[in-house]
Amino acid sequence: MTSKLENFAVNYFLTRSLFLGIGFSLIIGITKQDSFLAFIVGTLLGLFYIFWINKIQKYKGDKNLTDVLKEMKGLGLFLRFILLLFGMVLLSEGLTFIQLFASSFFLIKTPIFFISLPLIYLIIRICKNGITTTFRVATCLFPISLVLTGLSLCALCGYANLANISPLFVTKPLNFLKAVFYYSTLSATPSLLMLVTNKSNSTNSYLLGSFTLIAKMFLIIAIVGPLLATIYRFPEYIILKEIKLLNFIEKIENIVALSWIFDVFIYLSMSSLFIKELLPKKHNKIVHLIIVMGIYLISFTLIGKHYTNELILYFVIPISIFIVFLITVPALLIFTYKKRKFNS
Repeated sequence: MTSKLENFAVNYFLTRSLFLGIGFSLIIGITKQDSFLAFIVGTLLGLFYIFWINKIQKYKGDKNLTDVLKEMKGLGLFLRFILLLFGMVLLSEGLTFIQLFASSFFLIKTPIFFISLPLIYLIIRICKNGITTTFRVATCLFPISLVLTGLSLCALCGYANLANISPLFVTKPLNFLKAVFYYSTLSATPSLLMLVTNKSNSTNSYLLGSFTLIAKMFLIIAIVGPLLATIYRFPEYIILKEIKLLNFIEKIENIVALSWIFDVFIYLSMSSLFIKELLPKKHNKIVHLIIVMGIYLISFTLIGKHYTNELILYFVIPISIFIVFLITVPALLIFTYKKRKFNS
């Protein structure tokens, strides 16, 4: 059983996880200076997603996700397959974009396969010990991430130029709705990974995570402007280069960027744990190891080495995970509600 604080910490990281390399640049390319408004409206829509996930958690009670899927029989087998694919896609996405991020700014001459190898080792080690270890690690990293995020937001406020934000409301309604959809999907859908635990409520952690994303998007536009922001693949990292403390302490962006690394690390750990929990109990550890290593190989051979494949993943992720949400959440919600009503 995980505590409220552990659940809060994990979902905070999950809310932010898909914005490194995807969320910020994808939405800025659609709505330019209106992007932070799309984030605000998208948060309201994302709360709708979170509401239904919370309901499933409430109705399934102390049962884990595997037990619920077993009770659903044939439909549960189908949903298990869909959710397994969901976990694998998220794991592949996380490994691909953390490799891209690291090779773009930190380890330029390092082979791609080597960059995420330490992450793979840590993920396997953490998941080997189950849910408790994963959630405790997230709880330890949470205050560090919060402090780094808070410091970066405060430090960047002095570099914001409100002239870069205006004029507002320049985006076509259809494009604005598209950006809202992308934000709500990318921020809320990873909370499906929380179904591996019991009785978690993701609302407050989602709001906190969304607040940091909205503030960061506002600062991206206000500092570099909408045109430059659309060019950068990682605008959230680029603006960190502006930070100077006491007018002489510079180049601290790598330290502050640890908050994004924490997001991806917990997100990868949860994706791996999610896969492990959905696998059959027989030979579970071996099969899980094979799957994780297979995804690791795919992430740097078929995707990481080919920019066109990265672009496909970049654009397909929001739509594919939304489809998973539409298929799984209503089915789980209806079944758990009926089961709870019948038992009462």
